Amino acid sequence: MPVDSEYIEQLVLEHITGVISPEDSITLKNLLEQEPEAYAIWQKMHRQLTGSYMQSVREGLQDTLPLKQILETAGKRKRRKIFTRTVLGTAASLLVCSLVYKLLMPAFQPISPAPIPSFALKSVALQLPGGQLLHLGSGQQQEADGIIFREEGGKLSWSGEGNSSQLATLIVPPGKDYTVRLPDGTEVMLNAATILQMPLTFGDNREVTLNGEAWFGVAKNEQKPFRVHLPKSTVQVLGTTFNVNTYDSSHVKVALESGAVRMLTNDGDLLLEPGNAVHYQPGKKPVATTFDAGLFSWKDGYYVFEHTPISEIGDIIARTYRVKVVMDSRATANREYSSRLEKNAPLEQFLVRLKTLNNIDYQFENGDSVLHLLYRP
Repeated sequence: MPVDSEYIEQLVLEHITGVISPEDSITLKNLLEQEPEAYAIWQKMHRQLTGSYMQSVREGLQDTLPLKQILETAGKRKRRKIFTRTVLGTAASLLVCSLVYKLLMPAFQPISPAPIPSFALKSVALQLPGGQLLHLGSGQQQEADGIIFREEGGKLSWSGEGNSSQLATLIVPPGKDYTVRLPDGTEVMLNAATILQMPLTFGDNREVTLNGEAWFGVAKNEQKPFRVHLPKSTVQVLGTTFNVNTYDSSHVKVALESGAVRMLTNDGDLLLEPGNAVHYQPGKKPVATTFDAGLFSWKDGYYVFEHTPISEIGDIIARTYRVKVVMDSRATANREYSSRLEKNAPLEQFLVRLKTLNNIDYQFENGDSVLHLLYRP
């Protein structure tokens, strides 16, 4: 189906500048999933506004032309009823400030393209620092930028020297999980709908950034602590195994399986011991609690629910089965359920059990892309 390229550019520009509305964000998500042309526009604009493009602009000091092009794009965009002049002006202003800031920054600043959102992909992918996308899961060896990428036993590793200041992005879409072996021997298993930013070569530091959920088995190196950057916090370790969940960026969860980790936040630091977890909310001091071993069960292919609200279970269903879940009443969302969900089992098998044991009725809409849940006393 033909798409309006100016309309797509408008949505992408709003997303880049951070002023996109929730409704437009959903529209952009659907377009990226369904329209190859829309996805091509997404890739092109992100490469132009970040990464190697900006680096070349910085080196050549030809800032007027890119700025002019961007402002012309913003000015000629089609006006829609839900898009006000105020938002458009804010988007343009923020983008200009962002471009000027990048132009004035020293050349040694880390350069990487904006990560593609996990929902825009159907398979696991690795976005390289220059923006090239490698689709993973076939088990075939791939080569890019002088680096050889291998998949053995469902685990990604590579050989060859990269630039430690440039970040690659591993993107795991809903319905998938994936394991990567980092250059220092650290293994990371990523859950569905998770993004990991990492250098292809570690330099003086070992640092990665996580958005989603992952289990880390960190290779010990006392000279180089391993740091995982999370929303408004950082986990620092030497050698250990732990789980991180940032699906809700306002409620970061870290659980320690072995070794020791230190949670670094603006509200205080916390040293965890094995068997302890922390649920950190910005503005509140982090406090250690115990956790059930079932927290790690997703690595083994299933989820354990113990008096878990249906709202939380719905989030897990959405990530595991790539389906939008709608709670048709507040009573449904607050209802609790104790059981388990097998990640590789048909979704309806779990829903039948949920209905039988907990009176949670279900109905699919738009084929099987939307799932409605309703508690019937």
